[in-house]
Amino acid sequence: MTRRSILHCTMLVIPFMLYMYFAIIFDLITNVPDHEENGITGDSFPTLKANFSNFERAGSVDFLVNNSTTYYCKEYESKCQNNIKFNCQNIKQIKLLEKIGHGVTKQAFLGLYKGEEVVVKMVTRHQKEARECLNGLLGSDSSDVVKRSKCFVFPTMKLMKEILMLHQLKHEGFLRLLGFCARSEESDSTDLSEHGVIAVYERGTILSVGKLKSLSTENKVRQSLHLVSFFQYLATSPLGSLRVRDFKMEHFLMVNSTIKMIDLDDVDNIEPSCDAYSIESNTQKPPCSYNLKCEMGLCNGHNAKRNIEKANELFFTNLLTPDAFPGECFKMLQHIHHSLRELSVNYGDLQRSLKELLDSVIYLH
Repeated sequence: MTRRSILHCTMLVIPFMLYMYFAIIFDLITNVPDHEENGITGDSFPTLKANFSNFERAGSVDFLVNNSTTYYCKEYESKCQNNIKFNCQNIKQIKLLEKIGHGVTKQAFLGLYKGEEVVVKMVTRHQKEARECLNGLLGSDSSDVVKRSKCFVFPTMKLMKEILMLHQLKHEGFLRLLGFCARSEESDSTDLSEHGVIAVYERGTILSVGKLKSLSTENKVRQSLHLVSFFQYLATSPLGSLRVRDFKMEHFLMVNSTIKMIDLDDVDNIEPSCDAYSIESNTQKPPCSYNLKCEMGLCNGHNAKRNIEKANELFFTNLLTPDAFPGECFKMLQHIHHSLRELSVNYGDLQRSLKELLDSVIYLH
């Protein structure tokens, strides 16, 4: 079996293992009398945080870790944990106001809790994957509870994966998880006292190219610094080097003047596989993009390069437009843009360049 085949098999097995993990926990919880109606709550969910230092791979990519900077933010972790305010006991107190968004697997609703607006995510029968599966059931199958429930397995697993990842990833570049409830596999109802798996998040505002360009010059540089810190965290996260496969503006929001990623459906730590000697038309073909070496059958460093390349296209080209800055900053901006295009700078150098740019902007204003 080739390494690529093994990776594909792993991608199929991991969702099943995650689903079985939660299914076992559901069974255990529902058989404990004191928790019969409470399900799994944000307070009782096990902390599955990995040891960050074990995953630090400073030498594996050109975008290196700057040891003088703390990317595993203890202050943010403490603040995040203190804000877990929803569980199966009080989540039903959220009043759903309207649907505000949807993806392939889940819907997002605007909710109100004691005067505070929050976002509620859940899987419903109206989403593409579940709807297509349900429509495919014929005759008596459409009323078969077991067969109908299978249509919600994969979408529900994706939402549970997002909850699980956010419990392990601690950076303010992620939309903050305010709590969740996992009590069953019920997905037909949107009643928060009955629905199976529910996640609650802080609310943000829609992000667009126009909004990025309308920020003040100083704020543009600060957002750029924040994004560099975020993508460096992805490259050295407790889960390994993470890649955002579906990189688009709709997966980011502005929350309290900070850009945050809101969807982890297509985030994983799988580096592309490769062959040390890939022959095509009797000529040797480079096995990896970005001139990376093929090591142990993997293009290590690809995820970090790809993320920063996409971030440059989506964010930095719109935040760091030369015509929005004083003329004195032109050479600094030119150097930053060249480094980003060529992917030839490490995270520490990029942060230093942006800090110098910020100092100049503040001084000139």
